[in-house]
Amino acid sequence: MTPRAPSVSALPPAARLVAAALRVVSRASFPVLSIALVRATDPPLTPFVLGQGLLALALLPELCARLVLRAFAAEVRVEDGALRIDGALQRVELARGALEGAKAWRLPLPSAGLSLRLRSGRDLGVGLAAPDPAALHALLAQAGAAVSDDAPSAWAHARAACPRRWWDRPLVKIGLASLLPGAVGFSAHQHIAFGAFLGEYYLMGLGAWLESAARYGSASALYLVLWAGCFRVAVETLTWLGAGLAPARAAGMRSAAERSAALLYYLSIPALLALRFLA
Repeated sequence: MTPRAPSVSALPPAARLVAAALRVVSRASFPVLSIALVRATDPPLTPFVLGQGLLALALLPELCARLVLRAFAAEVRVEDGALRIDGALQRVELARGALEGAKAWRLPLPSAGLSLRLRSGRDLGVGLAAPDPAALHALLAQAGAAVSDDAPSAWAHARAACPRRWWDRPLVKIGLASLLPGAVGFSAHQHIAFGAFLGEYYLMGLGAWLESAARYGSASALYLVLWAGCFRVAVETLTWLGAGLAPARAAGMRSAAERSAALLYYLSIPALLALRFLA
């Protein structure tokens, strides 16, 4: 069987720069919008405006980055000692020994990846982006290239190897977790504005009551999307810095960071809710 590497994008420098910039904008939007939400008081940042901001600054850039990676998707394999990179937009074939080595991208943007260096001393001009470059390491070794197993590689492998727990699923992290603040906010609104939990229902009908419930539920979900995004940015940044200091401990740091972030995230929801009503 011919060795192959899954989920690889063969990116020229310009495509990598574009995809990386899109991902930076997407990730940076979470802390930026969080600061704007706290500082904007007159007028406040409404859930509708927040939703527009998340769509324009987080979701759309991320989708565009994924489209770039998908457009340059390629199959990397070794046949008879030759390295072949086959994609719709990139096709490269290198005989065994043509590659001097591969170096992991120090900044894992738009994802973890490798730069390839030829025996002539030139860069290949096509980088290989992969969530976990470990499979690429084995292929490149078969093609006669020296691969350094450094801090960026340790970070990428630890990230790919860390299992995704049930508490980190969007349905739980956003959907179920938003029920508590949504229900508390909706109940407070009903009692303050209408005198009872079913006050709006008795006064204006079931449609108006359900509309208010949906409004508070969607606003709660939007706030948690923003909050969860900030936690994700913090986890990726801290584990990347930690892997740079101690590559051998990257897997342990990733596991500890993921568990700690999940615990703080879920504990912060009732804590922030209490601060909101006590303020």
